[in-house]
Amino acid sequence: MSNKAPVIYRTQIKQEWLDYNNHMNVAYYVLIFDLAGVELVSQLGLSEKVTEATGISWMVLENHITYNSEVVLDQPVEIRCQLIDHDTKRLHLYFEMYAQAEDGTEYLASTLEQMAMCVDLNSRSSCAFPEAIALTINNMAEQQSNLSMPTNIGRRISIRRR
Repeated sequence: MSNKAPVIYRTQIKQEWLDYNNHMNVAYYVLIFDLAGVELVSQLGLSEKVTEATGISWMVLENHITYNSEVVLDQPVEIRCQLIDHDTKRLHLYFEMYAQAEDGTEYLASTLEQMAMCVDLNSRSSCAFPEAIALTINNMAEQQSNLSMPTNIGRRISIRRR
């Protein structure tokens, strides 16, 4: 049994995502994680179509990202997502971006820790997840209960002094 969260999104690095260092620009890591987040909430039952019909959506409150190793043009990457915690209206998520090397092995390229919240777009305020979505979130938590807590959670930025 794998101790990795399930893959929720796959893509390849595009030319327009590269910077003058000839690797992916930091902004596009966030884009890929955001596209993975959209896929995740769609899988949970909160797709764009549902939002259009109900006015219920999600918004990101906070992101913490690490850039572990570069990725380059045409390189395949996949995003895994672990539900760290949740309550009636918030999700604490942890995403990992794995890149595939030329020899077929994978390596951790980037991580993103995120707090997201359910919102009622009609009132522009937080709200509880609809019952069916809350049930799906609870199921996800149960399915991932065997995963170990990532070591990156709750990191802070600082300069290490000796």
